[in-house]
Amino acid sequence: MTSLGASRSSSQHFSQSRKSRTFPARDLERMADADIEKLFQRIRWSETDGKPACPKCQHAESWRLENQRRWKCKGCHHQFTVTSSSILAYKQMDTREVFRAARSFAMLPKGYSAIAISHDLGCDYQTAWVLEHKFREAMLHSLQSIDRLHGTIEVDGCWVGGYIKPENTKVNRVDRRSAANQNGKRRVVVGIRERGPRGRTLVNVFDNEGQAVAWVREKCDRNAQIYADEGVGWLNLRGTHKLDQVNHSQRYAGDENGKRIEINTNQMESYFSRLRRVEHGTYHRIGGTYLLRYAAETAWRENNRHLDDRAKVELLIAACLKAPPSRSFSGYWQHHGANHVEFPQDDVFGA
Repeated sequence: MTSLGASRSSSQHFSQSRKSRTFPARDLERMADADIEKLFQRIRWSETDGKPACPKCQHAESWRLENQRRWKCKGCHHQFTVTSSSILAYKQMDTREVFRAARSFAMLPKGYSAIAISHDLGCDYQTAWVLEHKFREAMLHSLQSIDRLHGTIEVDGCWVGGYIKPENTKVNRVDRRSAANQNGKRRVVVGIRERGPRGRTLVNVFDNEGQAVAWVREKCDRNAQIYADEGVGWLNLRGTHKLDQVNHSQRYAGDENGKRIEINTNQMESYFSRLRRVEHGTYHRIGGTYLLRYAAETAWRENNRHLDDRAKVELLIAACLKAPPSRSFSGYWQHHGANHVEFPQDDVFGA
């Protein structure tokens, strides 16, 4: 007879297991500054086992300047640090603080707010806000390494933003579902996801689902089986892919006869459920200019949910050190501010 404790242990979620808890806060605090610097070097220059290479001319020989955390290239004499020419370039806080923020941001499944980061680091809210958006932009760039999805793929969309506050009296309220009464700020997050225990997720943002067809075609292998809901925009995928749809007004899964229950979009719905929890539980507002970044952050967490804590943190640091300097958030409060424009989709997805 199996005991209750053994039964619970056998069905324990990975995030509750000992294997996932590989980087407690005490381990970070015990690390010396030199150890953190070496870790960043090993991640940045993994091909040379941490030996610095010039980011300007790629020359492999350099020397370290005395009493400084920077090197000088023997080829072009360019001076650089471990974060030069990366999204963390021009940062004002030291590497330890960035590492501490990355640990807090990467580990939790539903995100970590900028106000919480500011309290952890003892920095201004504006500093934490920009740093978190640099993390999200690095996550966005890391999705570039995913070329195409294969096998069985689910496609779905989720509308975000465009909230209209109802009038106080019922007689003055309008039907907010009508296009004439909307404010034009609603956008749809379109996601495609492979099935399987290691299935990957890609996301993008559009004005409507019909605009996403070309992107879905580009990112899905031609031999893939695609499952979608009854949205008419997905019908255009039939010309290039094998497509089956489920009418959600009638059933959650299955064809017209209620059979073939594998025809569903449950995995994408799972992602959108997590995105909603991120919105309502952590960030409270993700629509507008930064919607693509928040969607990419949630997709990154979804893709790496099976990794242990330390692996997630190092993966985020690697994404930051590989991403180019941010055109949107470098010196944001000095010259951008409210004039910031939306991150171009073409830069990331080539759509």
